Amino acid sequence: MQSKASALKGLLVPLAMGAVTLLVAGFDGRSVVQAADPEMKVDVTITDKGYEVKGHTSPGALTAIVVHNKGTMTHGIASPLFKDGVVKKEGDGTEVKSPKGKGARAYHLEPGKSMTLYFKKASHTDPATGISETTQVPLWCDIHTHMRGEFLVVETKGEVGGG
Repeated sequence: MQSKASALKGLLVPLAMGAVTLLVAGFDGRSVVQAADPEMKVDVTITDKGYEVKGHTSPGALTAIVVHNKGTMTHGIASPLFKDGVVKKEGDGTEVKSPKGKGARAYHLEPGKSMTLYFKKASHTDPATGISETTQVPLWCDIHTHMRGEFLVVETKGEVGGG
């Protein structure tokens, strides 16, 4: 009888540790992969007058674009980046599909609301030189097309100093 009791006691610690691990990994209903922090962050604040964009990213880095609508009306955010795909969207934004329904054309955000779009952007190589380059990613409001912004995908590989 004591061997069963000692075997049960020997299992209690690993079982308890496993339960704690599962509890932490599943915290907030998200998996460890989903809960991981992005490597880079770009903040976009939209007002009725325009975009304020802060931040940059690197090729291949998981990046969060955090968008805040501080205006008094619905605003959108569109970019060629969305054609390549957003890995995940969190928050209050509404996805606006392209006319053919093949991915996001834009995201709309009501006043006072926020959302986060996660993406990875591949490295861009100039076909003429074969050199990886920093690229500009344009953003605009698809509702108010005069409102624009951009951020950089900064290439950090390659030769430093230019020669």
